[in-house]
Amino acid sequence: MLTMVLLALTVAFQLPRRAMRNKVFGRARWLMAGGLALIAAQFLLQYIGGYRQMGVTQAVFWNLIFFIPCTVTINLALLYVQQKGRIALLNWCFGPVLYVIALIQLVATALADGIPFEQESQALRIAEYVGSGLLLLIQSHYFLSLYKGYRRMQRAVDEYFDHERKDLLGWMGRSVTMLAVITLFVPVVIFQEGWMLSAFACTFFAIIYYCASCFHSYGISQDLQRVEEAEAIMEENDGDTTLSDEDLQRVEQAIEKWVEAGNYRKSNLTLTIVANEMDVQRYLLKAWLQKSEYGRLTQWLNHLRVEEAQRLMKEHPGWSVDAVADQCGFSLSSFHRVFRQYTGMTPSHFQRSCAKS
Repeated sequence: MLTMVLLALTVAFQLPRRAMRNKVFGRARWLMAGGLALIAAQFLLQYIGGYRQMGVTQAVFWNLIFFIPCTVTINLALLYVQQKGRIALLNWCFGPVLYVIALIQLVATALADGIPFEQESQALRIAEYVGSGLLLLIQSHYFLSLYKGYRRMQRAVDEYFDHERKDLLGWMGRSVTMLAVITLFVPVVIFQEGWMLSAFACTFFAIIYYCASCFHSYGISQDLQRVEEAEAIMEENDGDTTLSDEDLQRVEQAIEKWVEAGNYRKSNLTLTIVANEMDVQRYLLKAWLQKSEYGRLTQWLNHLRVEEAQRLMKEHPGWSVDAVADQCGFSLSSFHRVFRQYTGMTPSHFQRSCAKS
């Protein structure tokens, strides 16, 4: 309970000025903090009321009343960031409406079946199964929306940067997946007792903590701005890949000069940086890439860099793999993976084969 309270306060208030000025994240954080506060309230109520000691049915009743809106608000916080605050009305309403339905049928059943709340009630148990099903339906809907948004954001990042940046959005993909997976077990596990329930509770807590802490770290870092920049470029002239013969000739001449100068060996390039160095419009370079065999900046630069790495290892057999990677603009972590992807062998294996020949 205290951990959730502290995490909610951190998400809501411990932000640098640049994060506060970002209107999208500034508003989304309140949704995330609200979801965390609901979990803390549920833990507090369970502790004060002792509902788990009363019985499974009583504990599940309060779990659903608090966990469903918690799930809704956390999903909406992620959606708010993904869609830059432009959440469709369906997504705004889907979770809250189904929660109201679940809440009404739970409370109505508890009041109407004539059995004291402290005693086990078969009617209330059935109502809780229905509520669990509604929670599963809510999470399924949000998972589809969130995963679609995550894939769009990742595509924008892949098209914009000169190498794969899974570090920017990996937390989001993992959070979306884990939230969906843990929800699948809710209709079964929350009615259990003993070690299974304890394991589920710890797992649920860990996933929520991971999701919220990564959300906060993403908002206060530069990653949010980097992803938004990549998305803005993707949306700019999105779908317009028409190149006139004159534009095509100008872009290809600029590319040829840029490649001859060896500028592709620089690290941390982006579509904007490359277009500026070539002195061509960004959308023209993007259109050329989309029509080429490479498709996006990452693939094109990897192709050029791998070719350069092969040349260097042939001409300088004494160079270390680290030196070759640095000279070609690769990070060491990605060099081995990309080189093997393009050549079918590791850099060290390639060096040895060059030495034998």
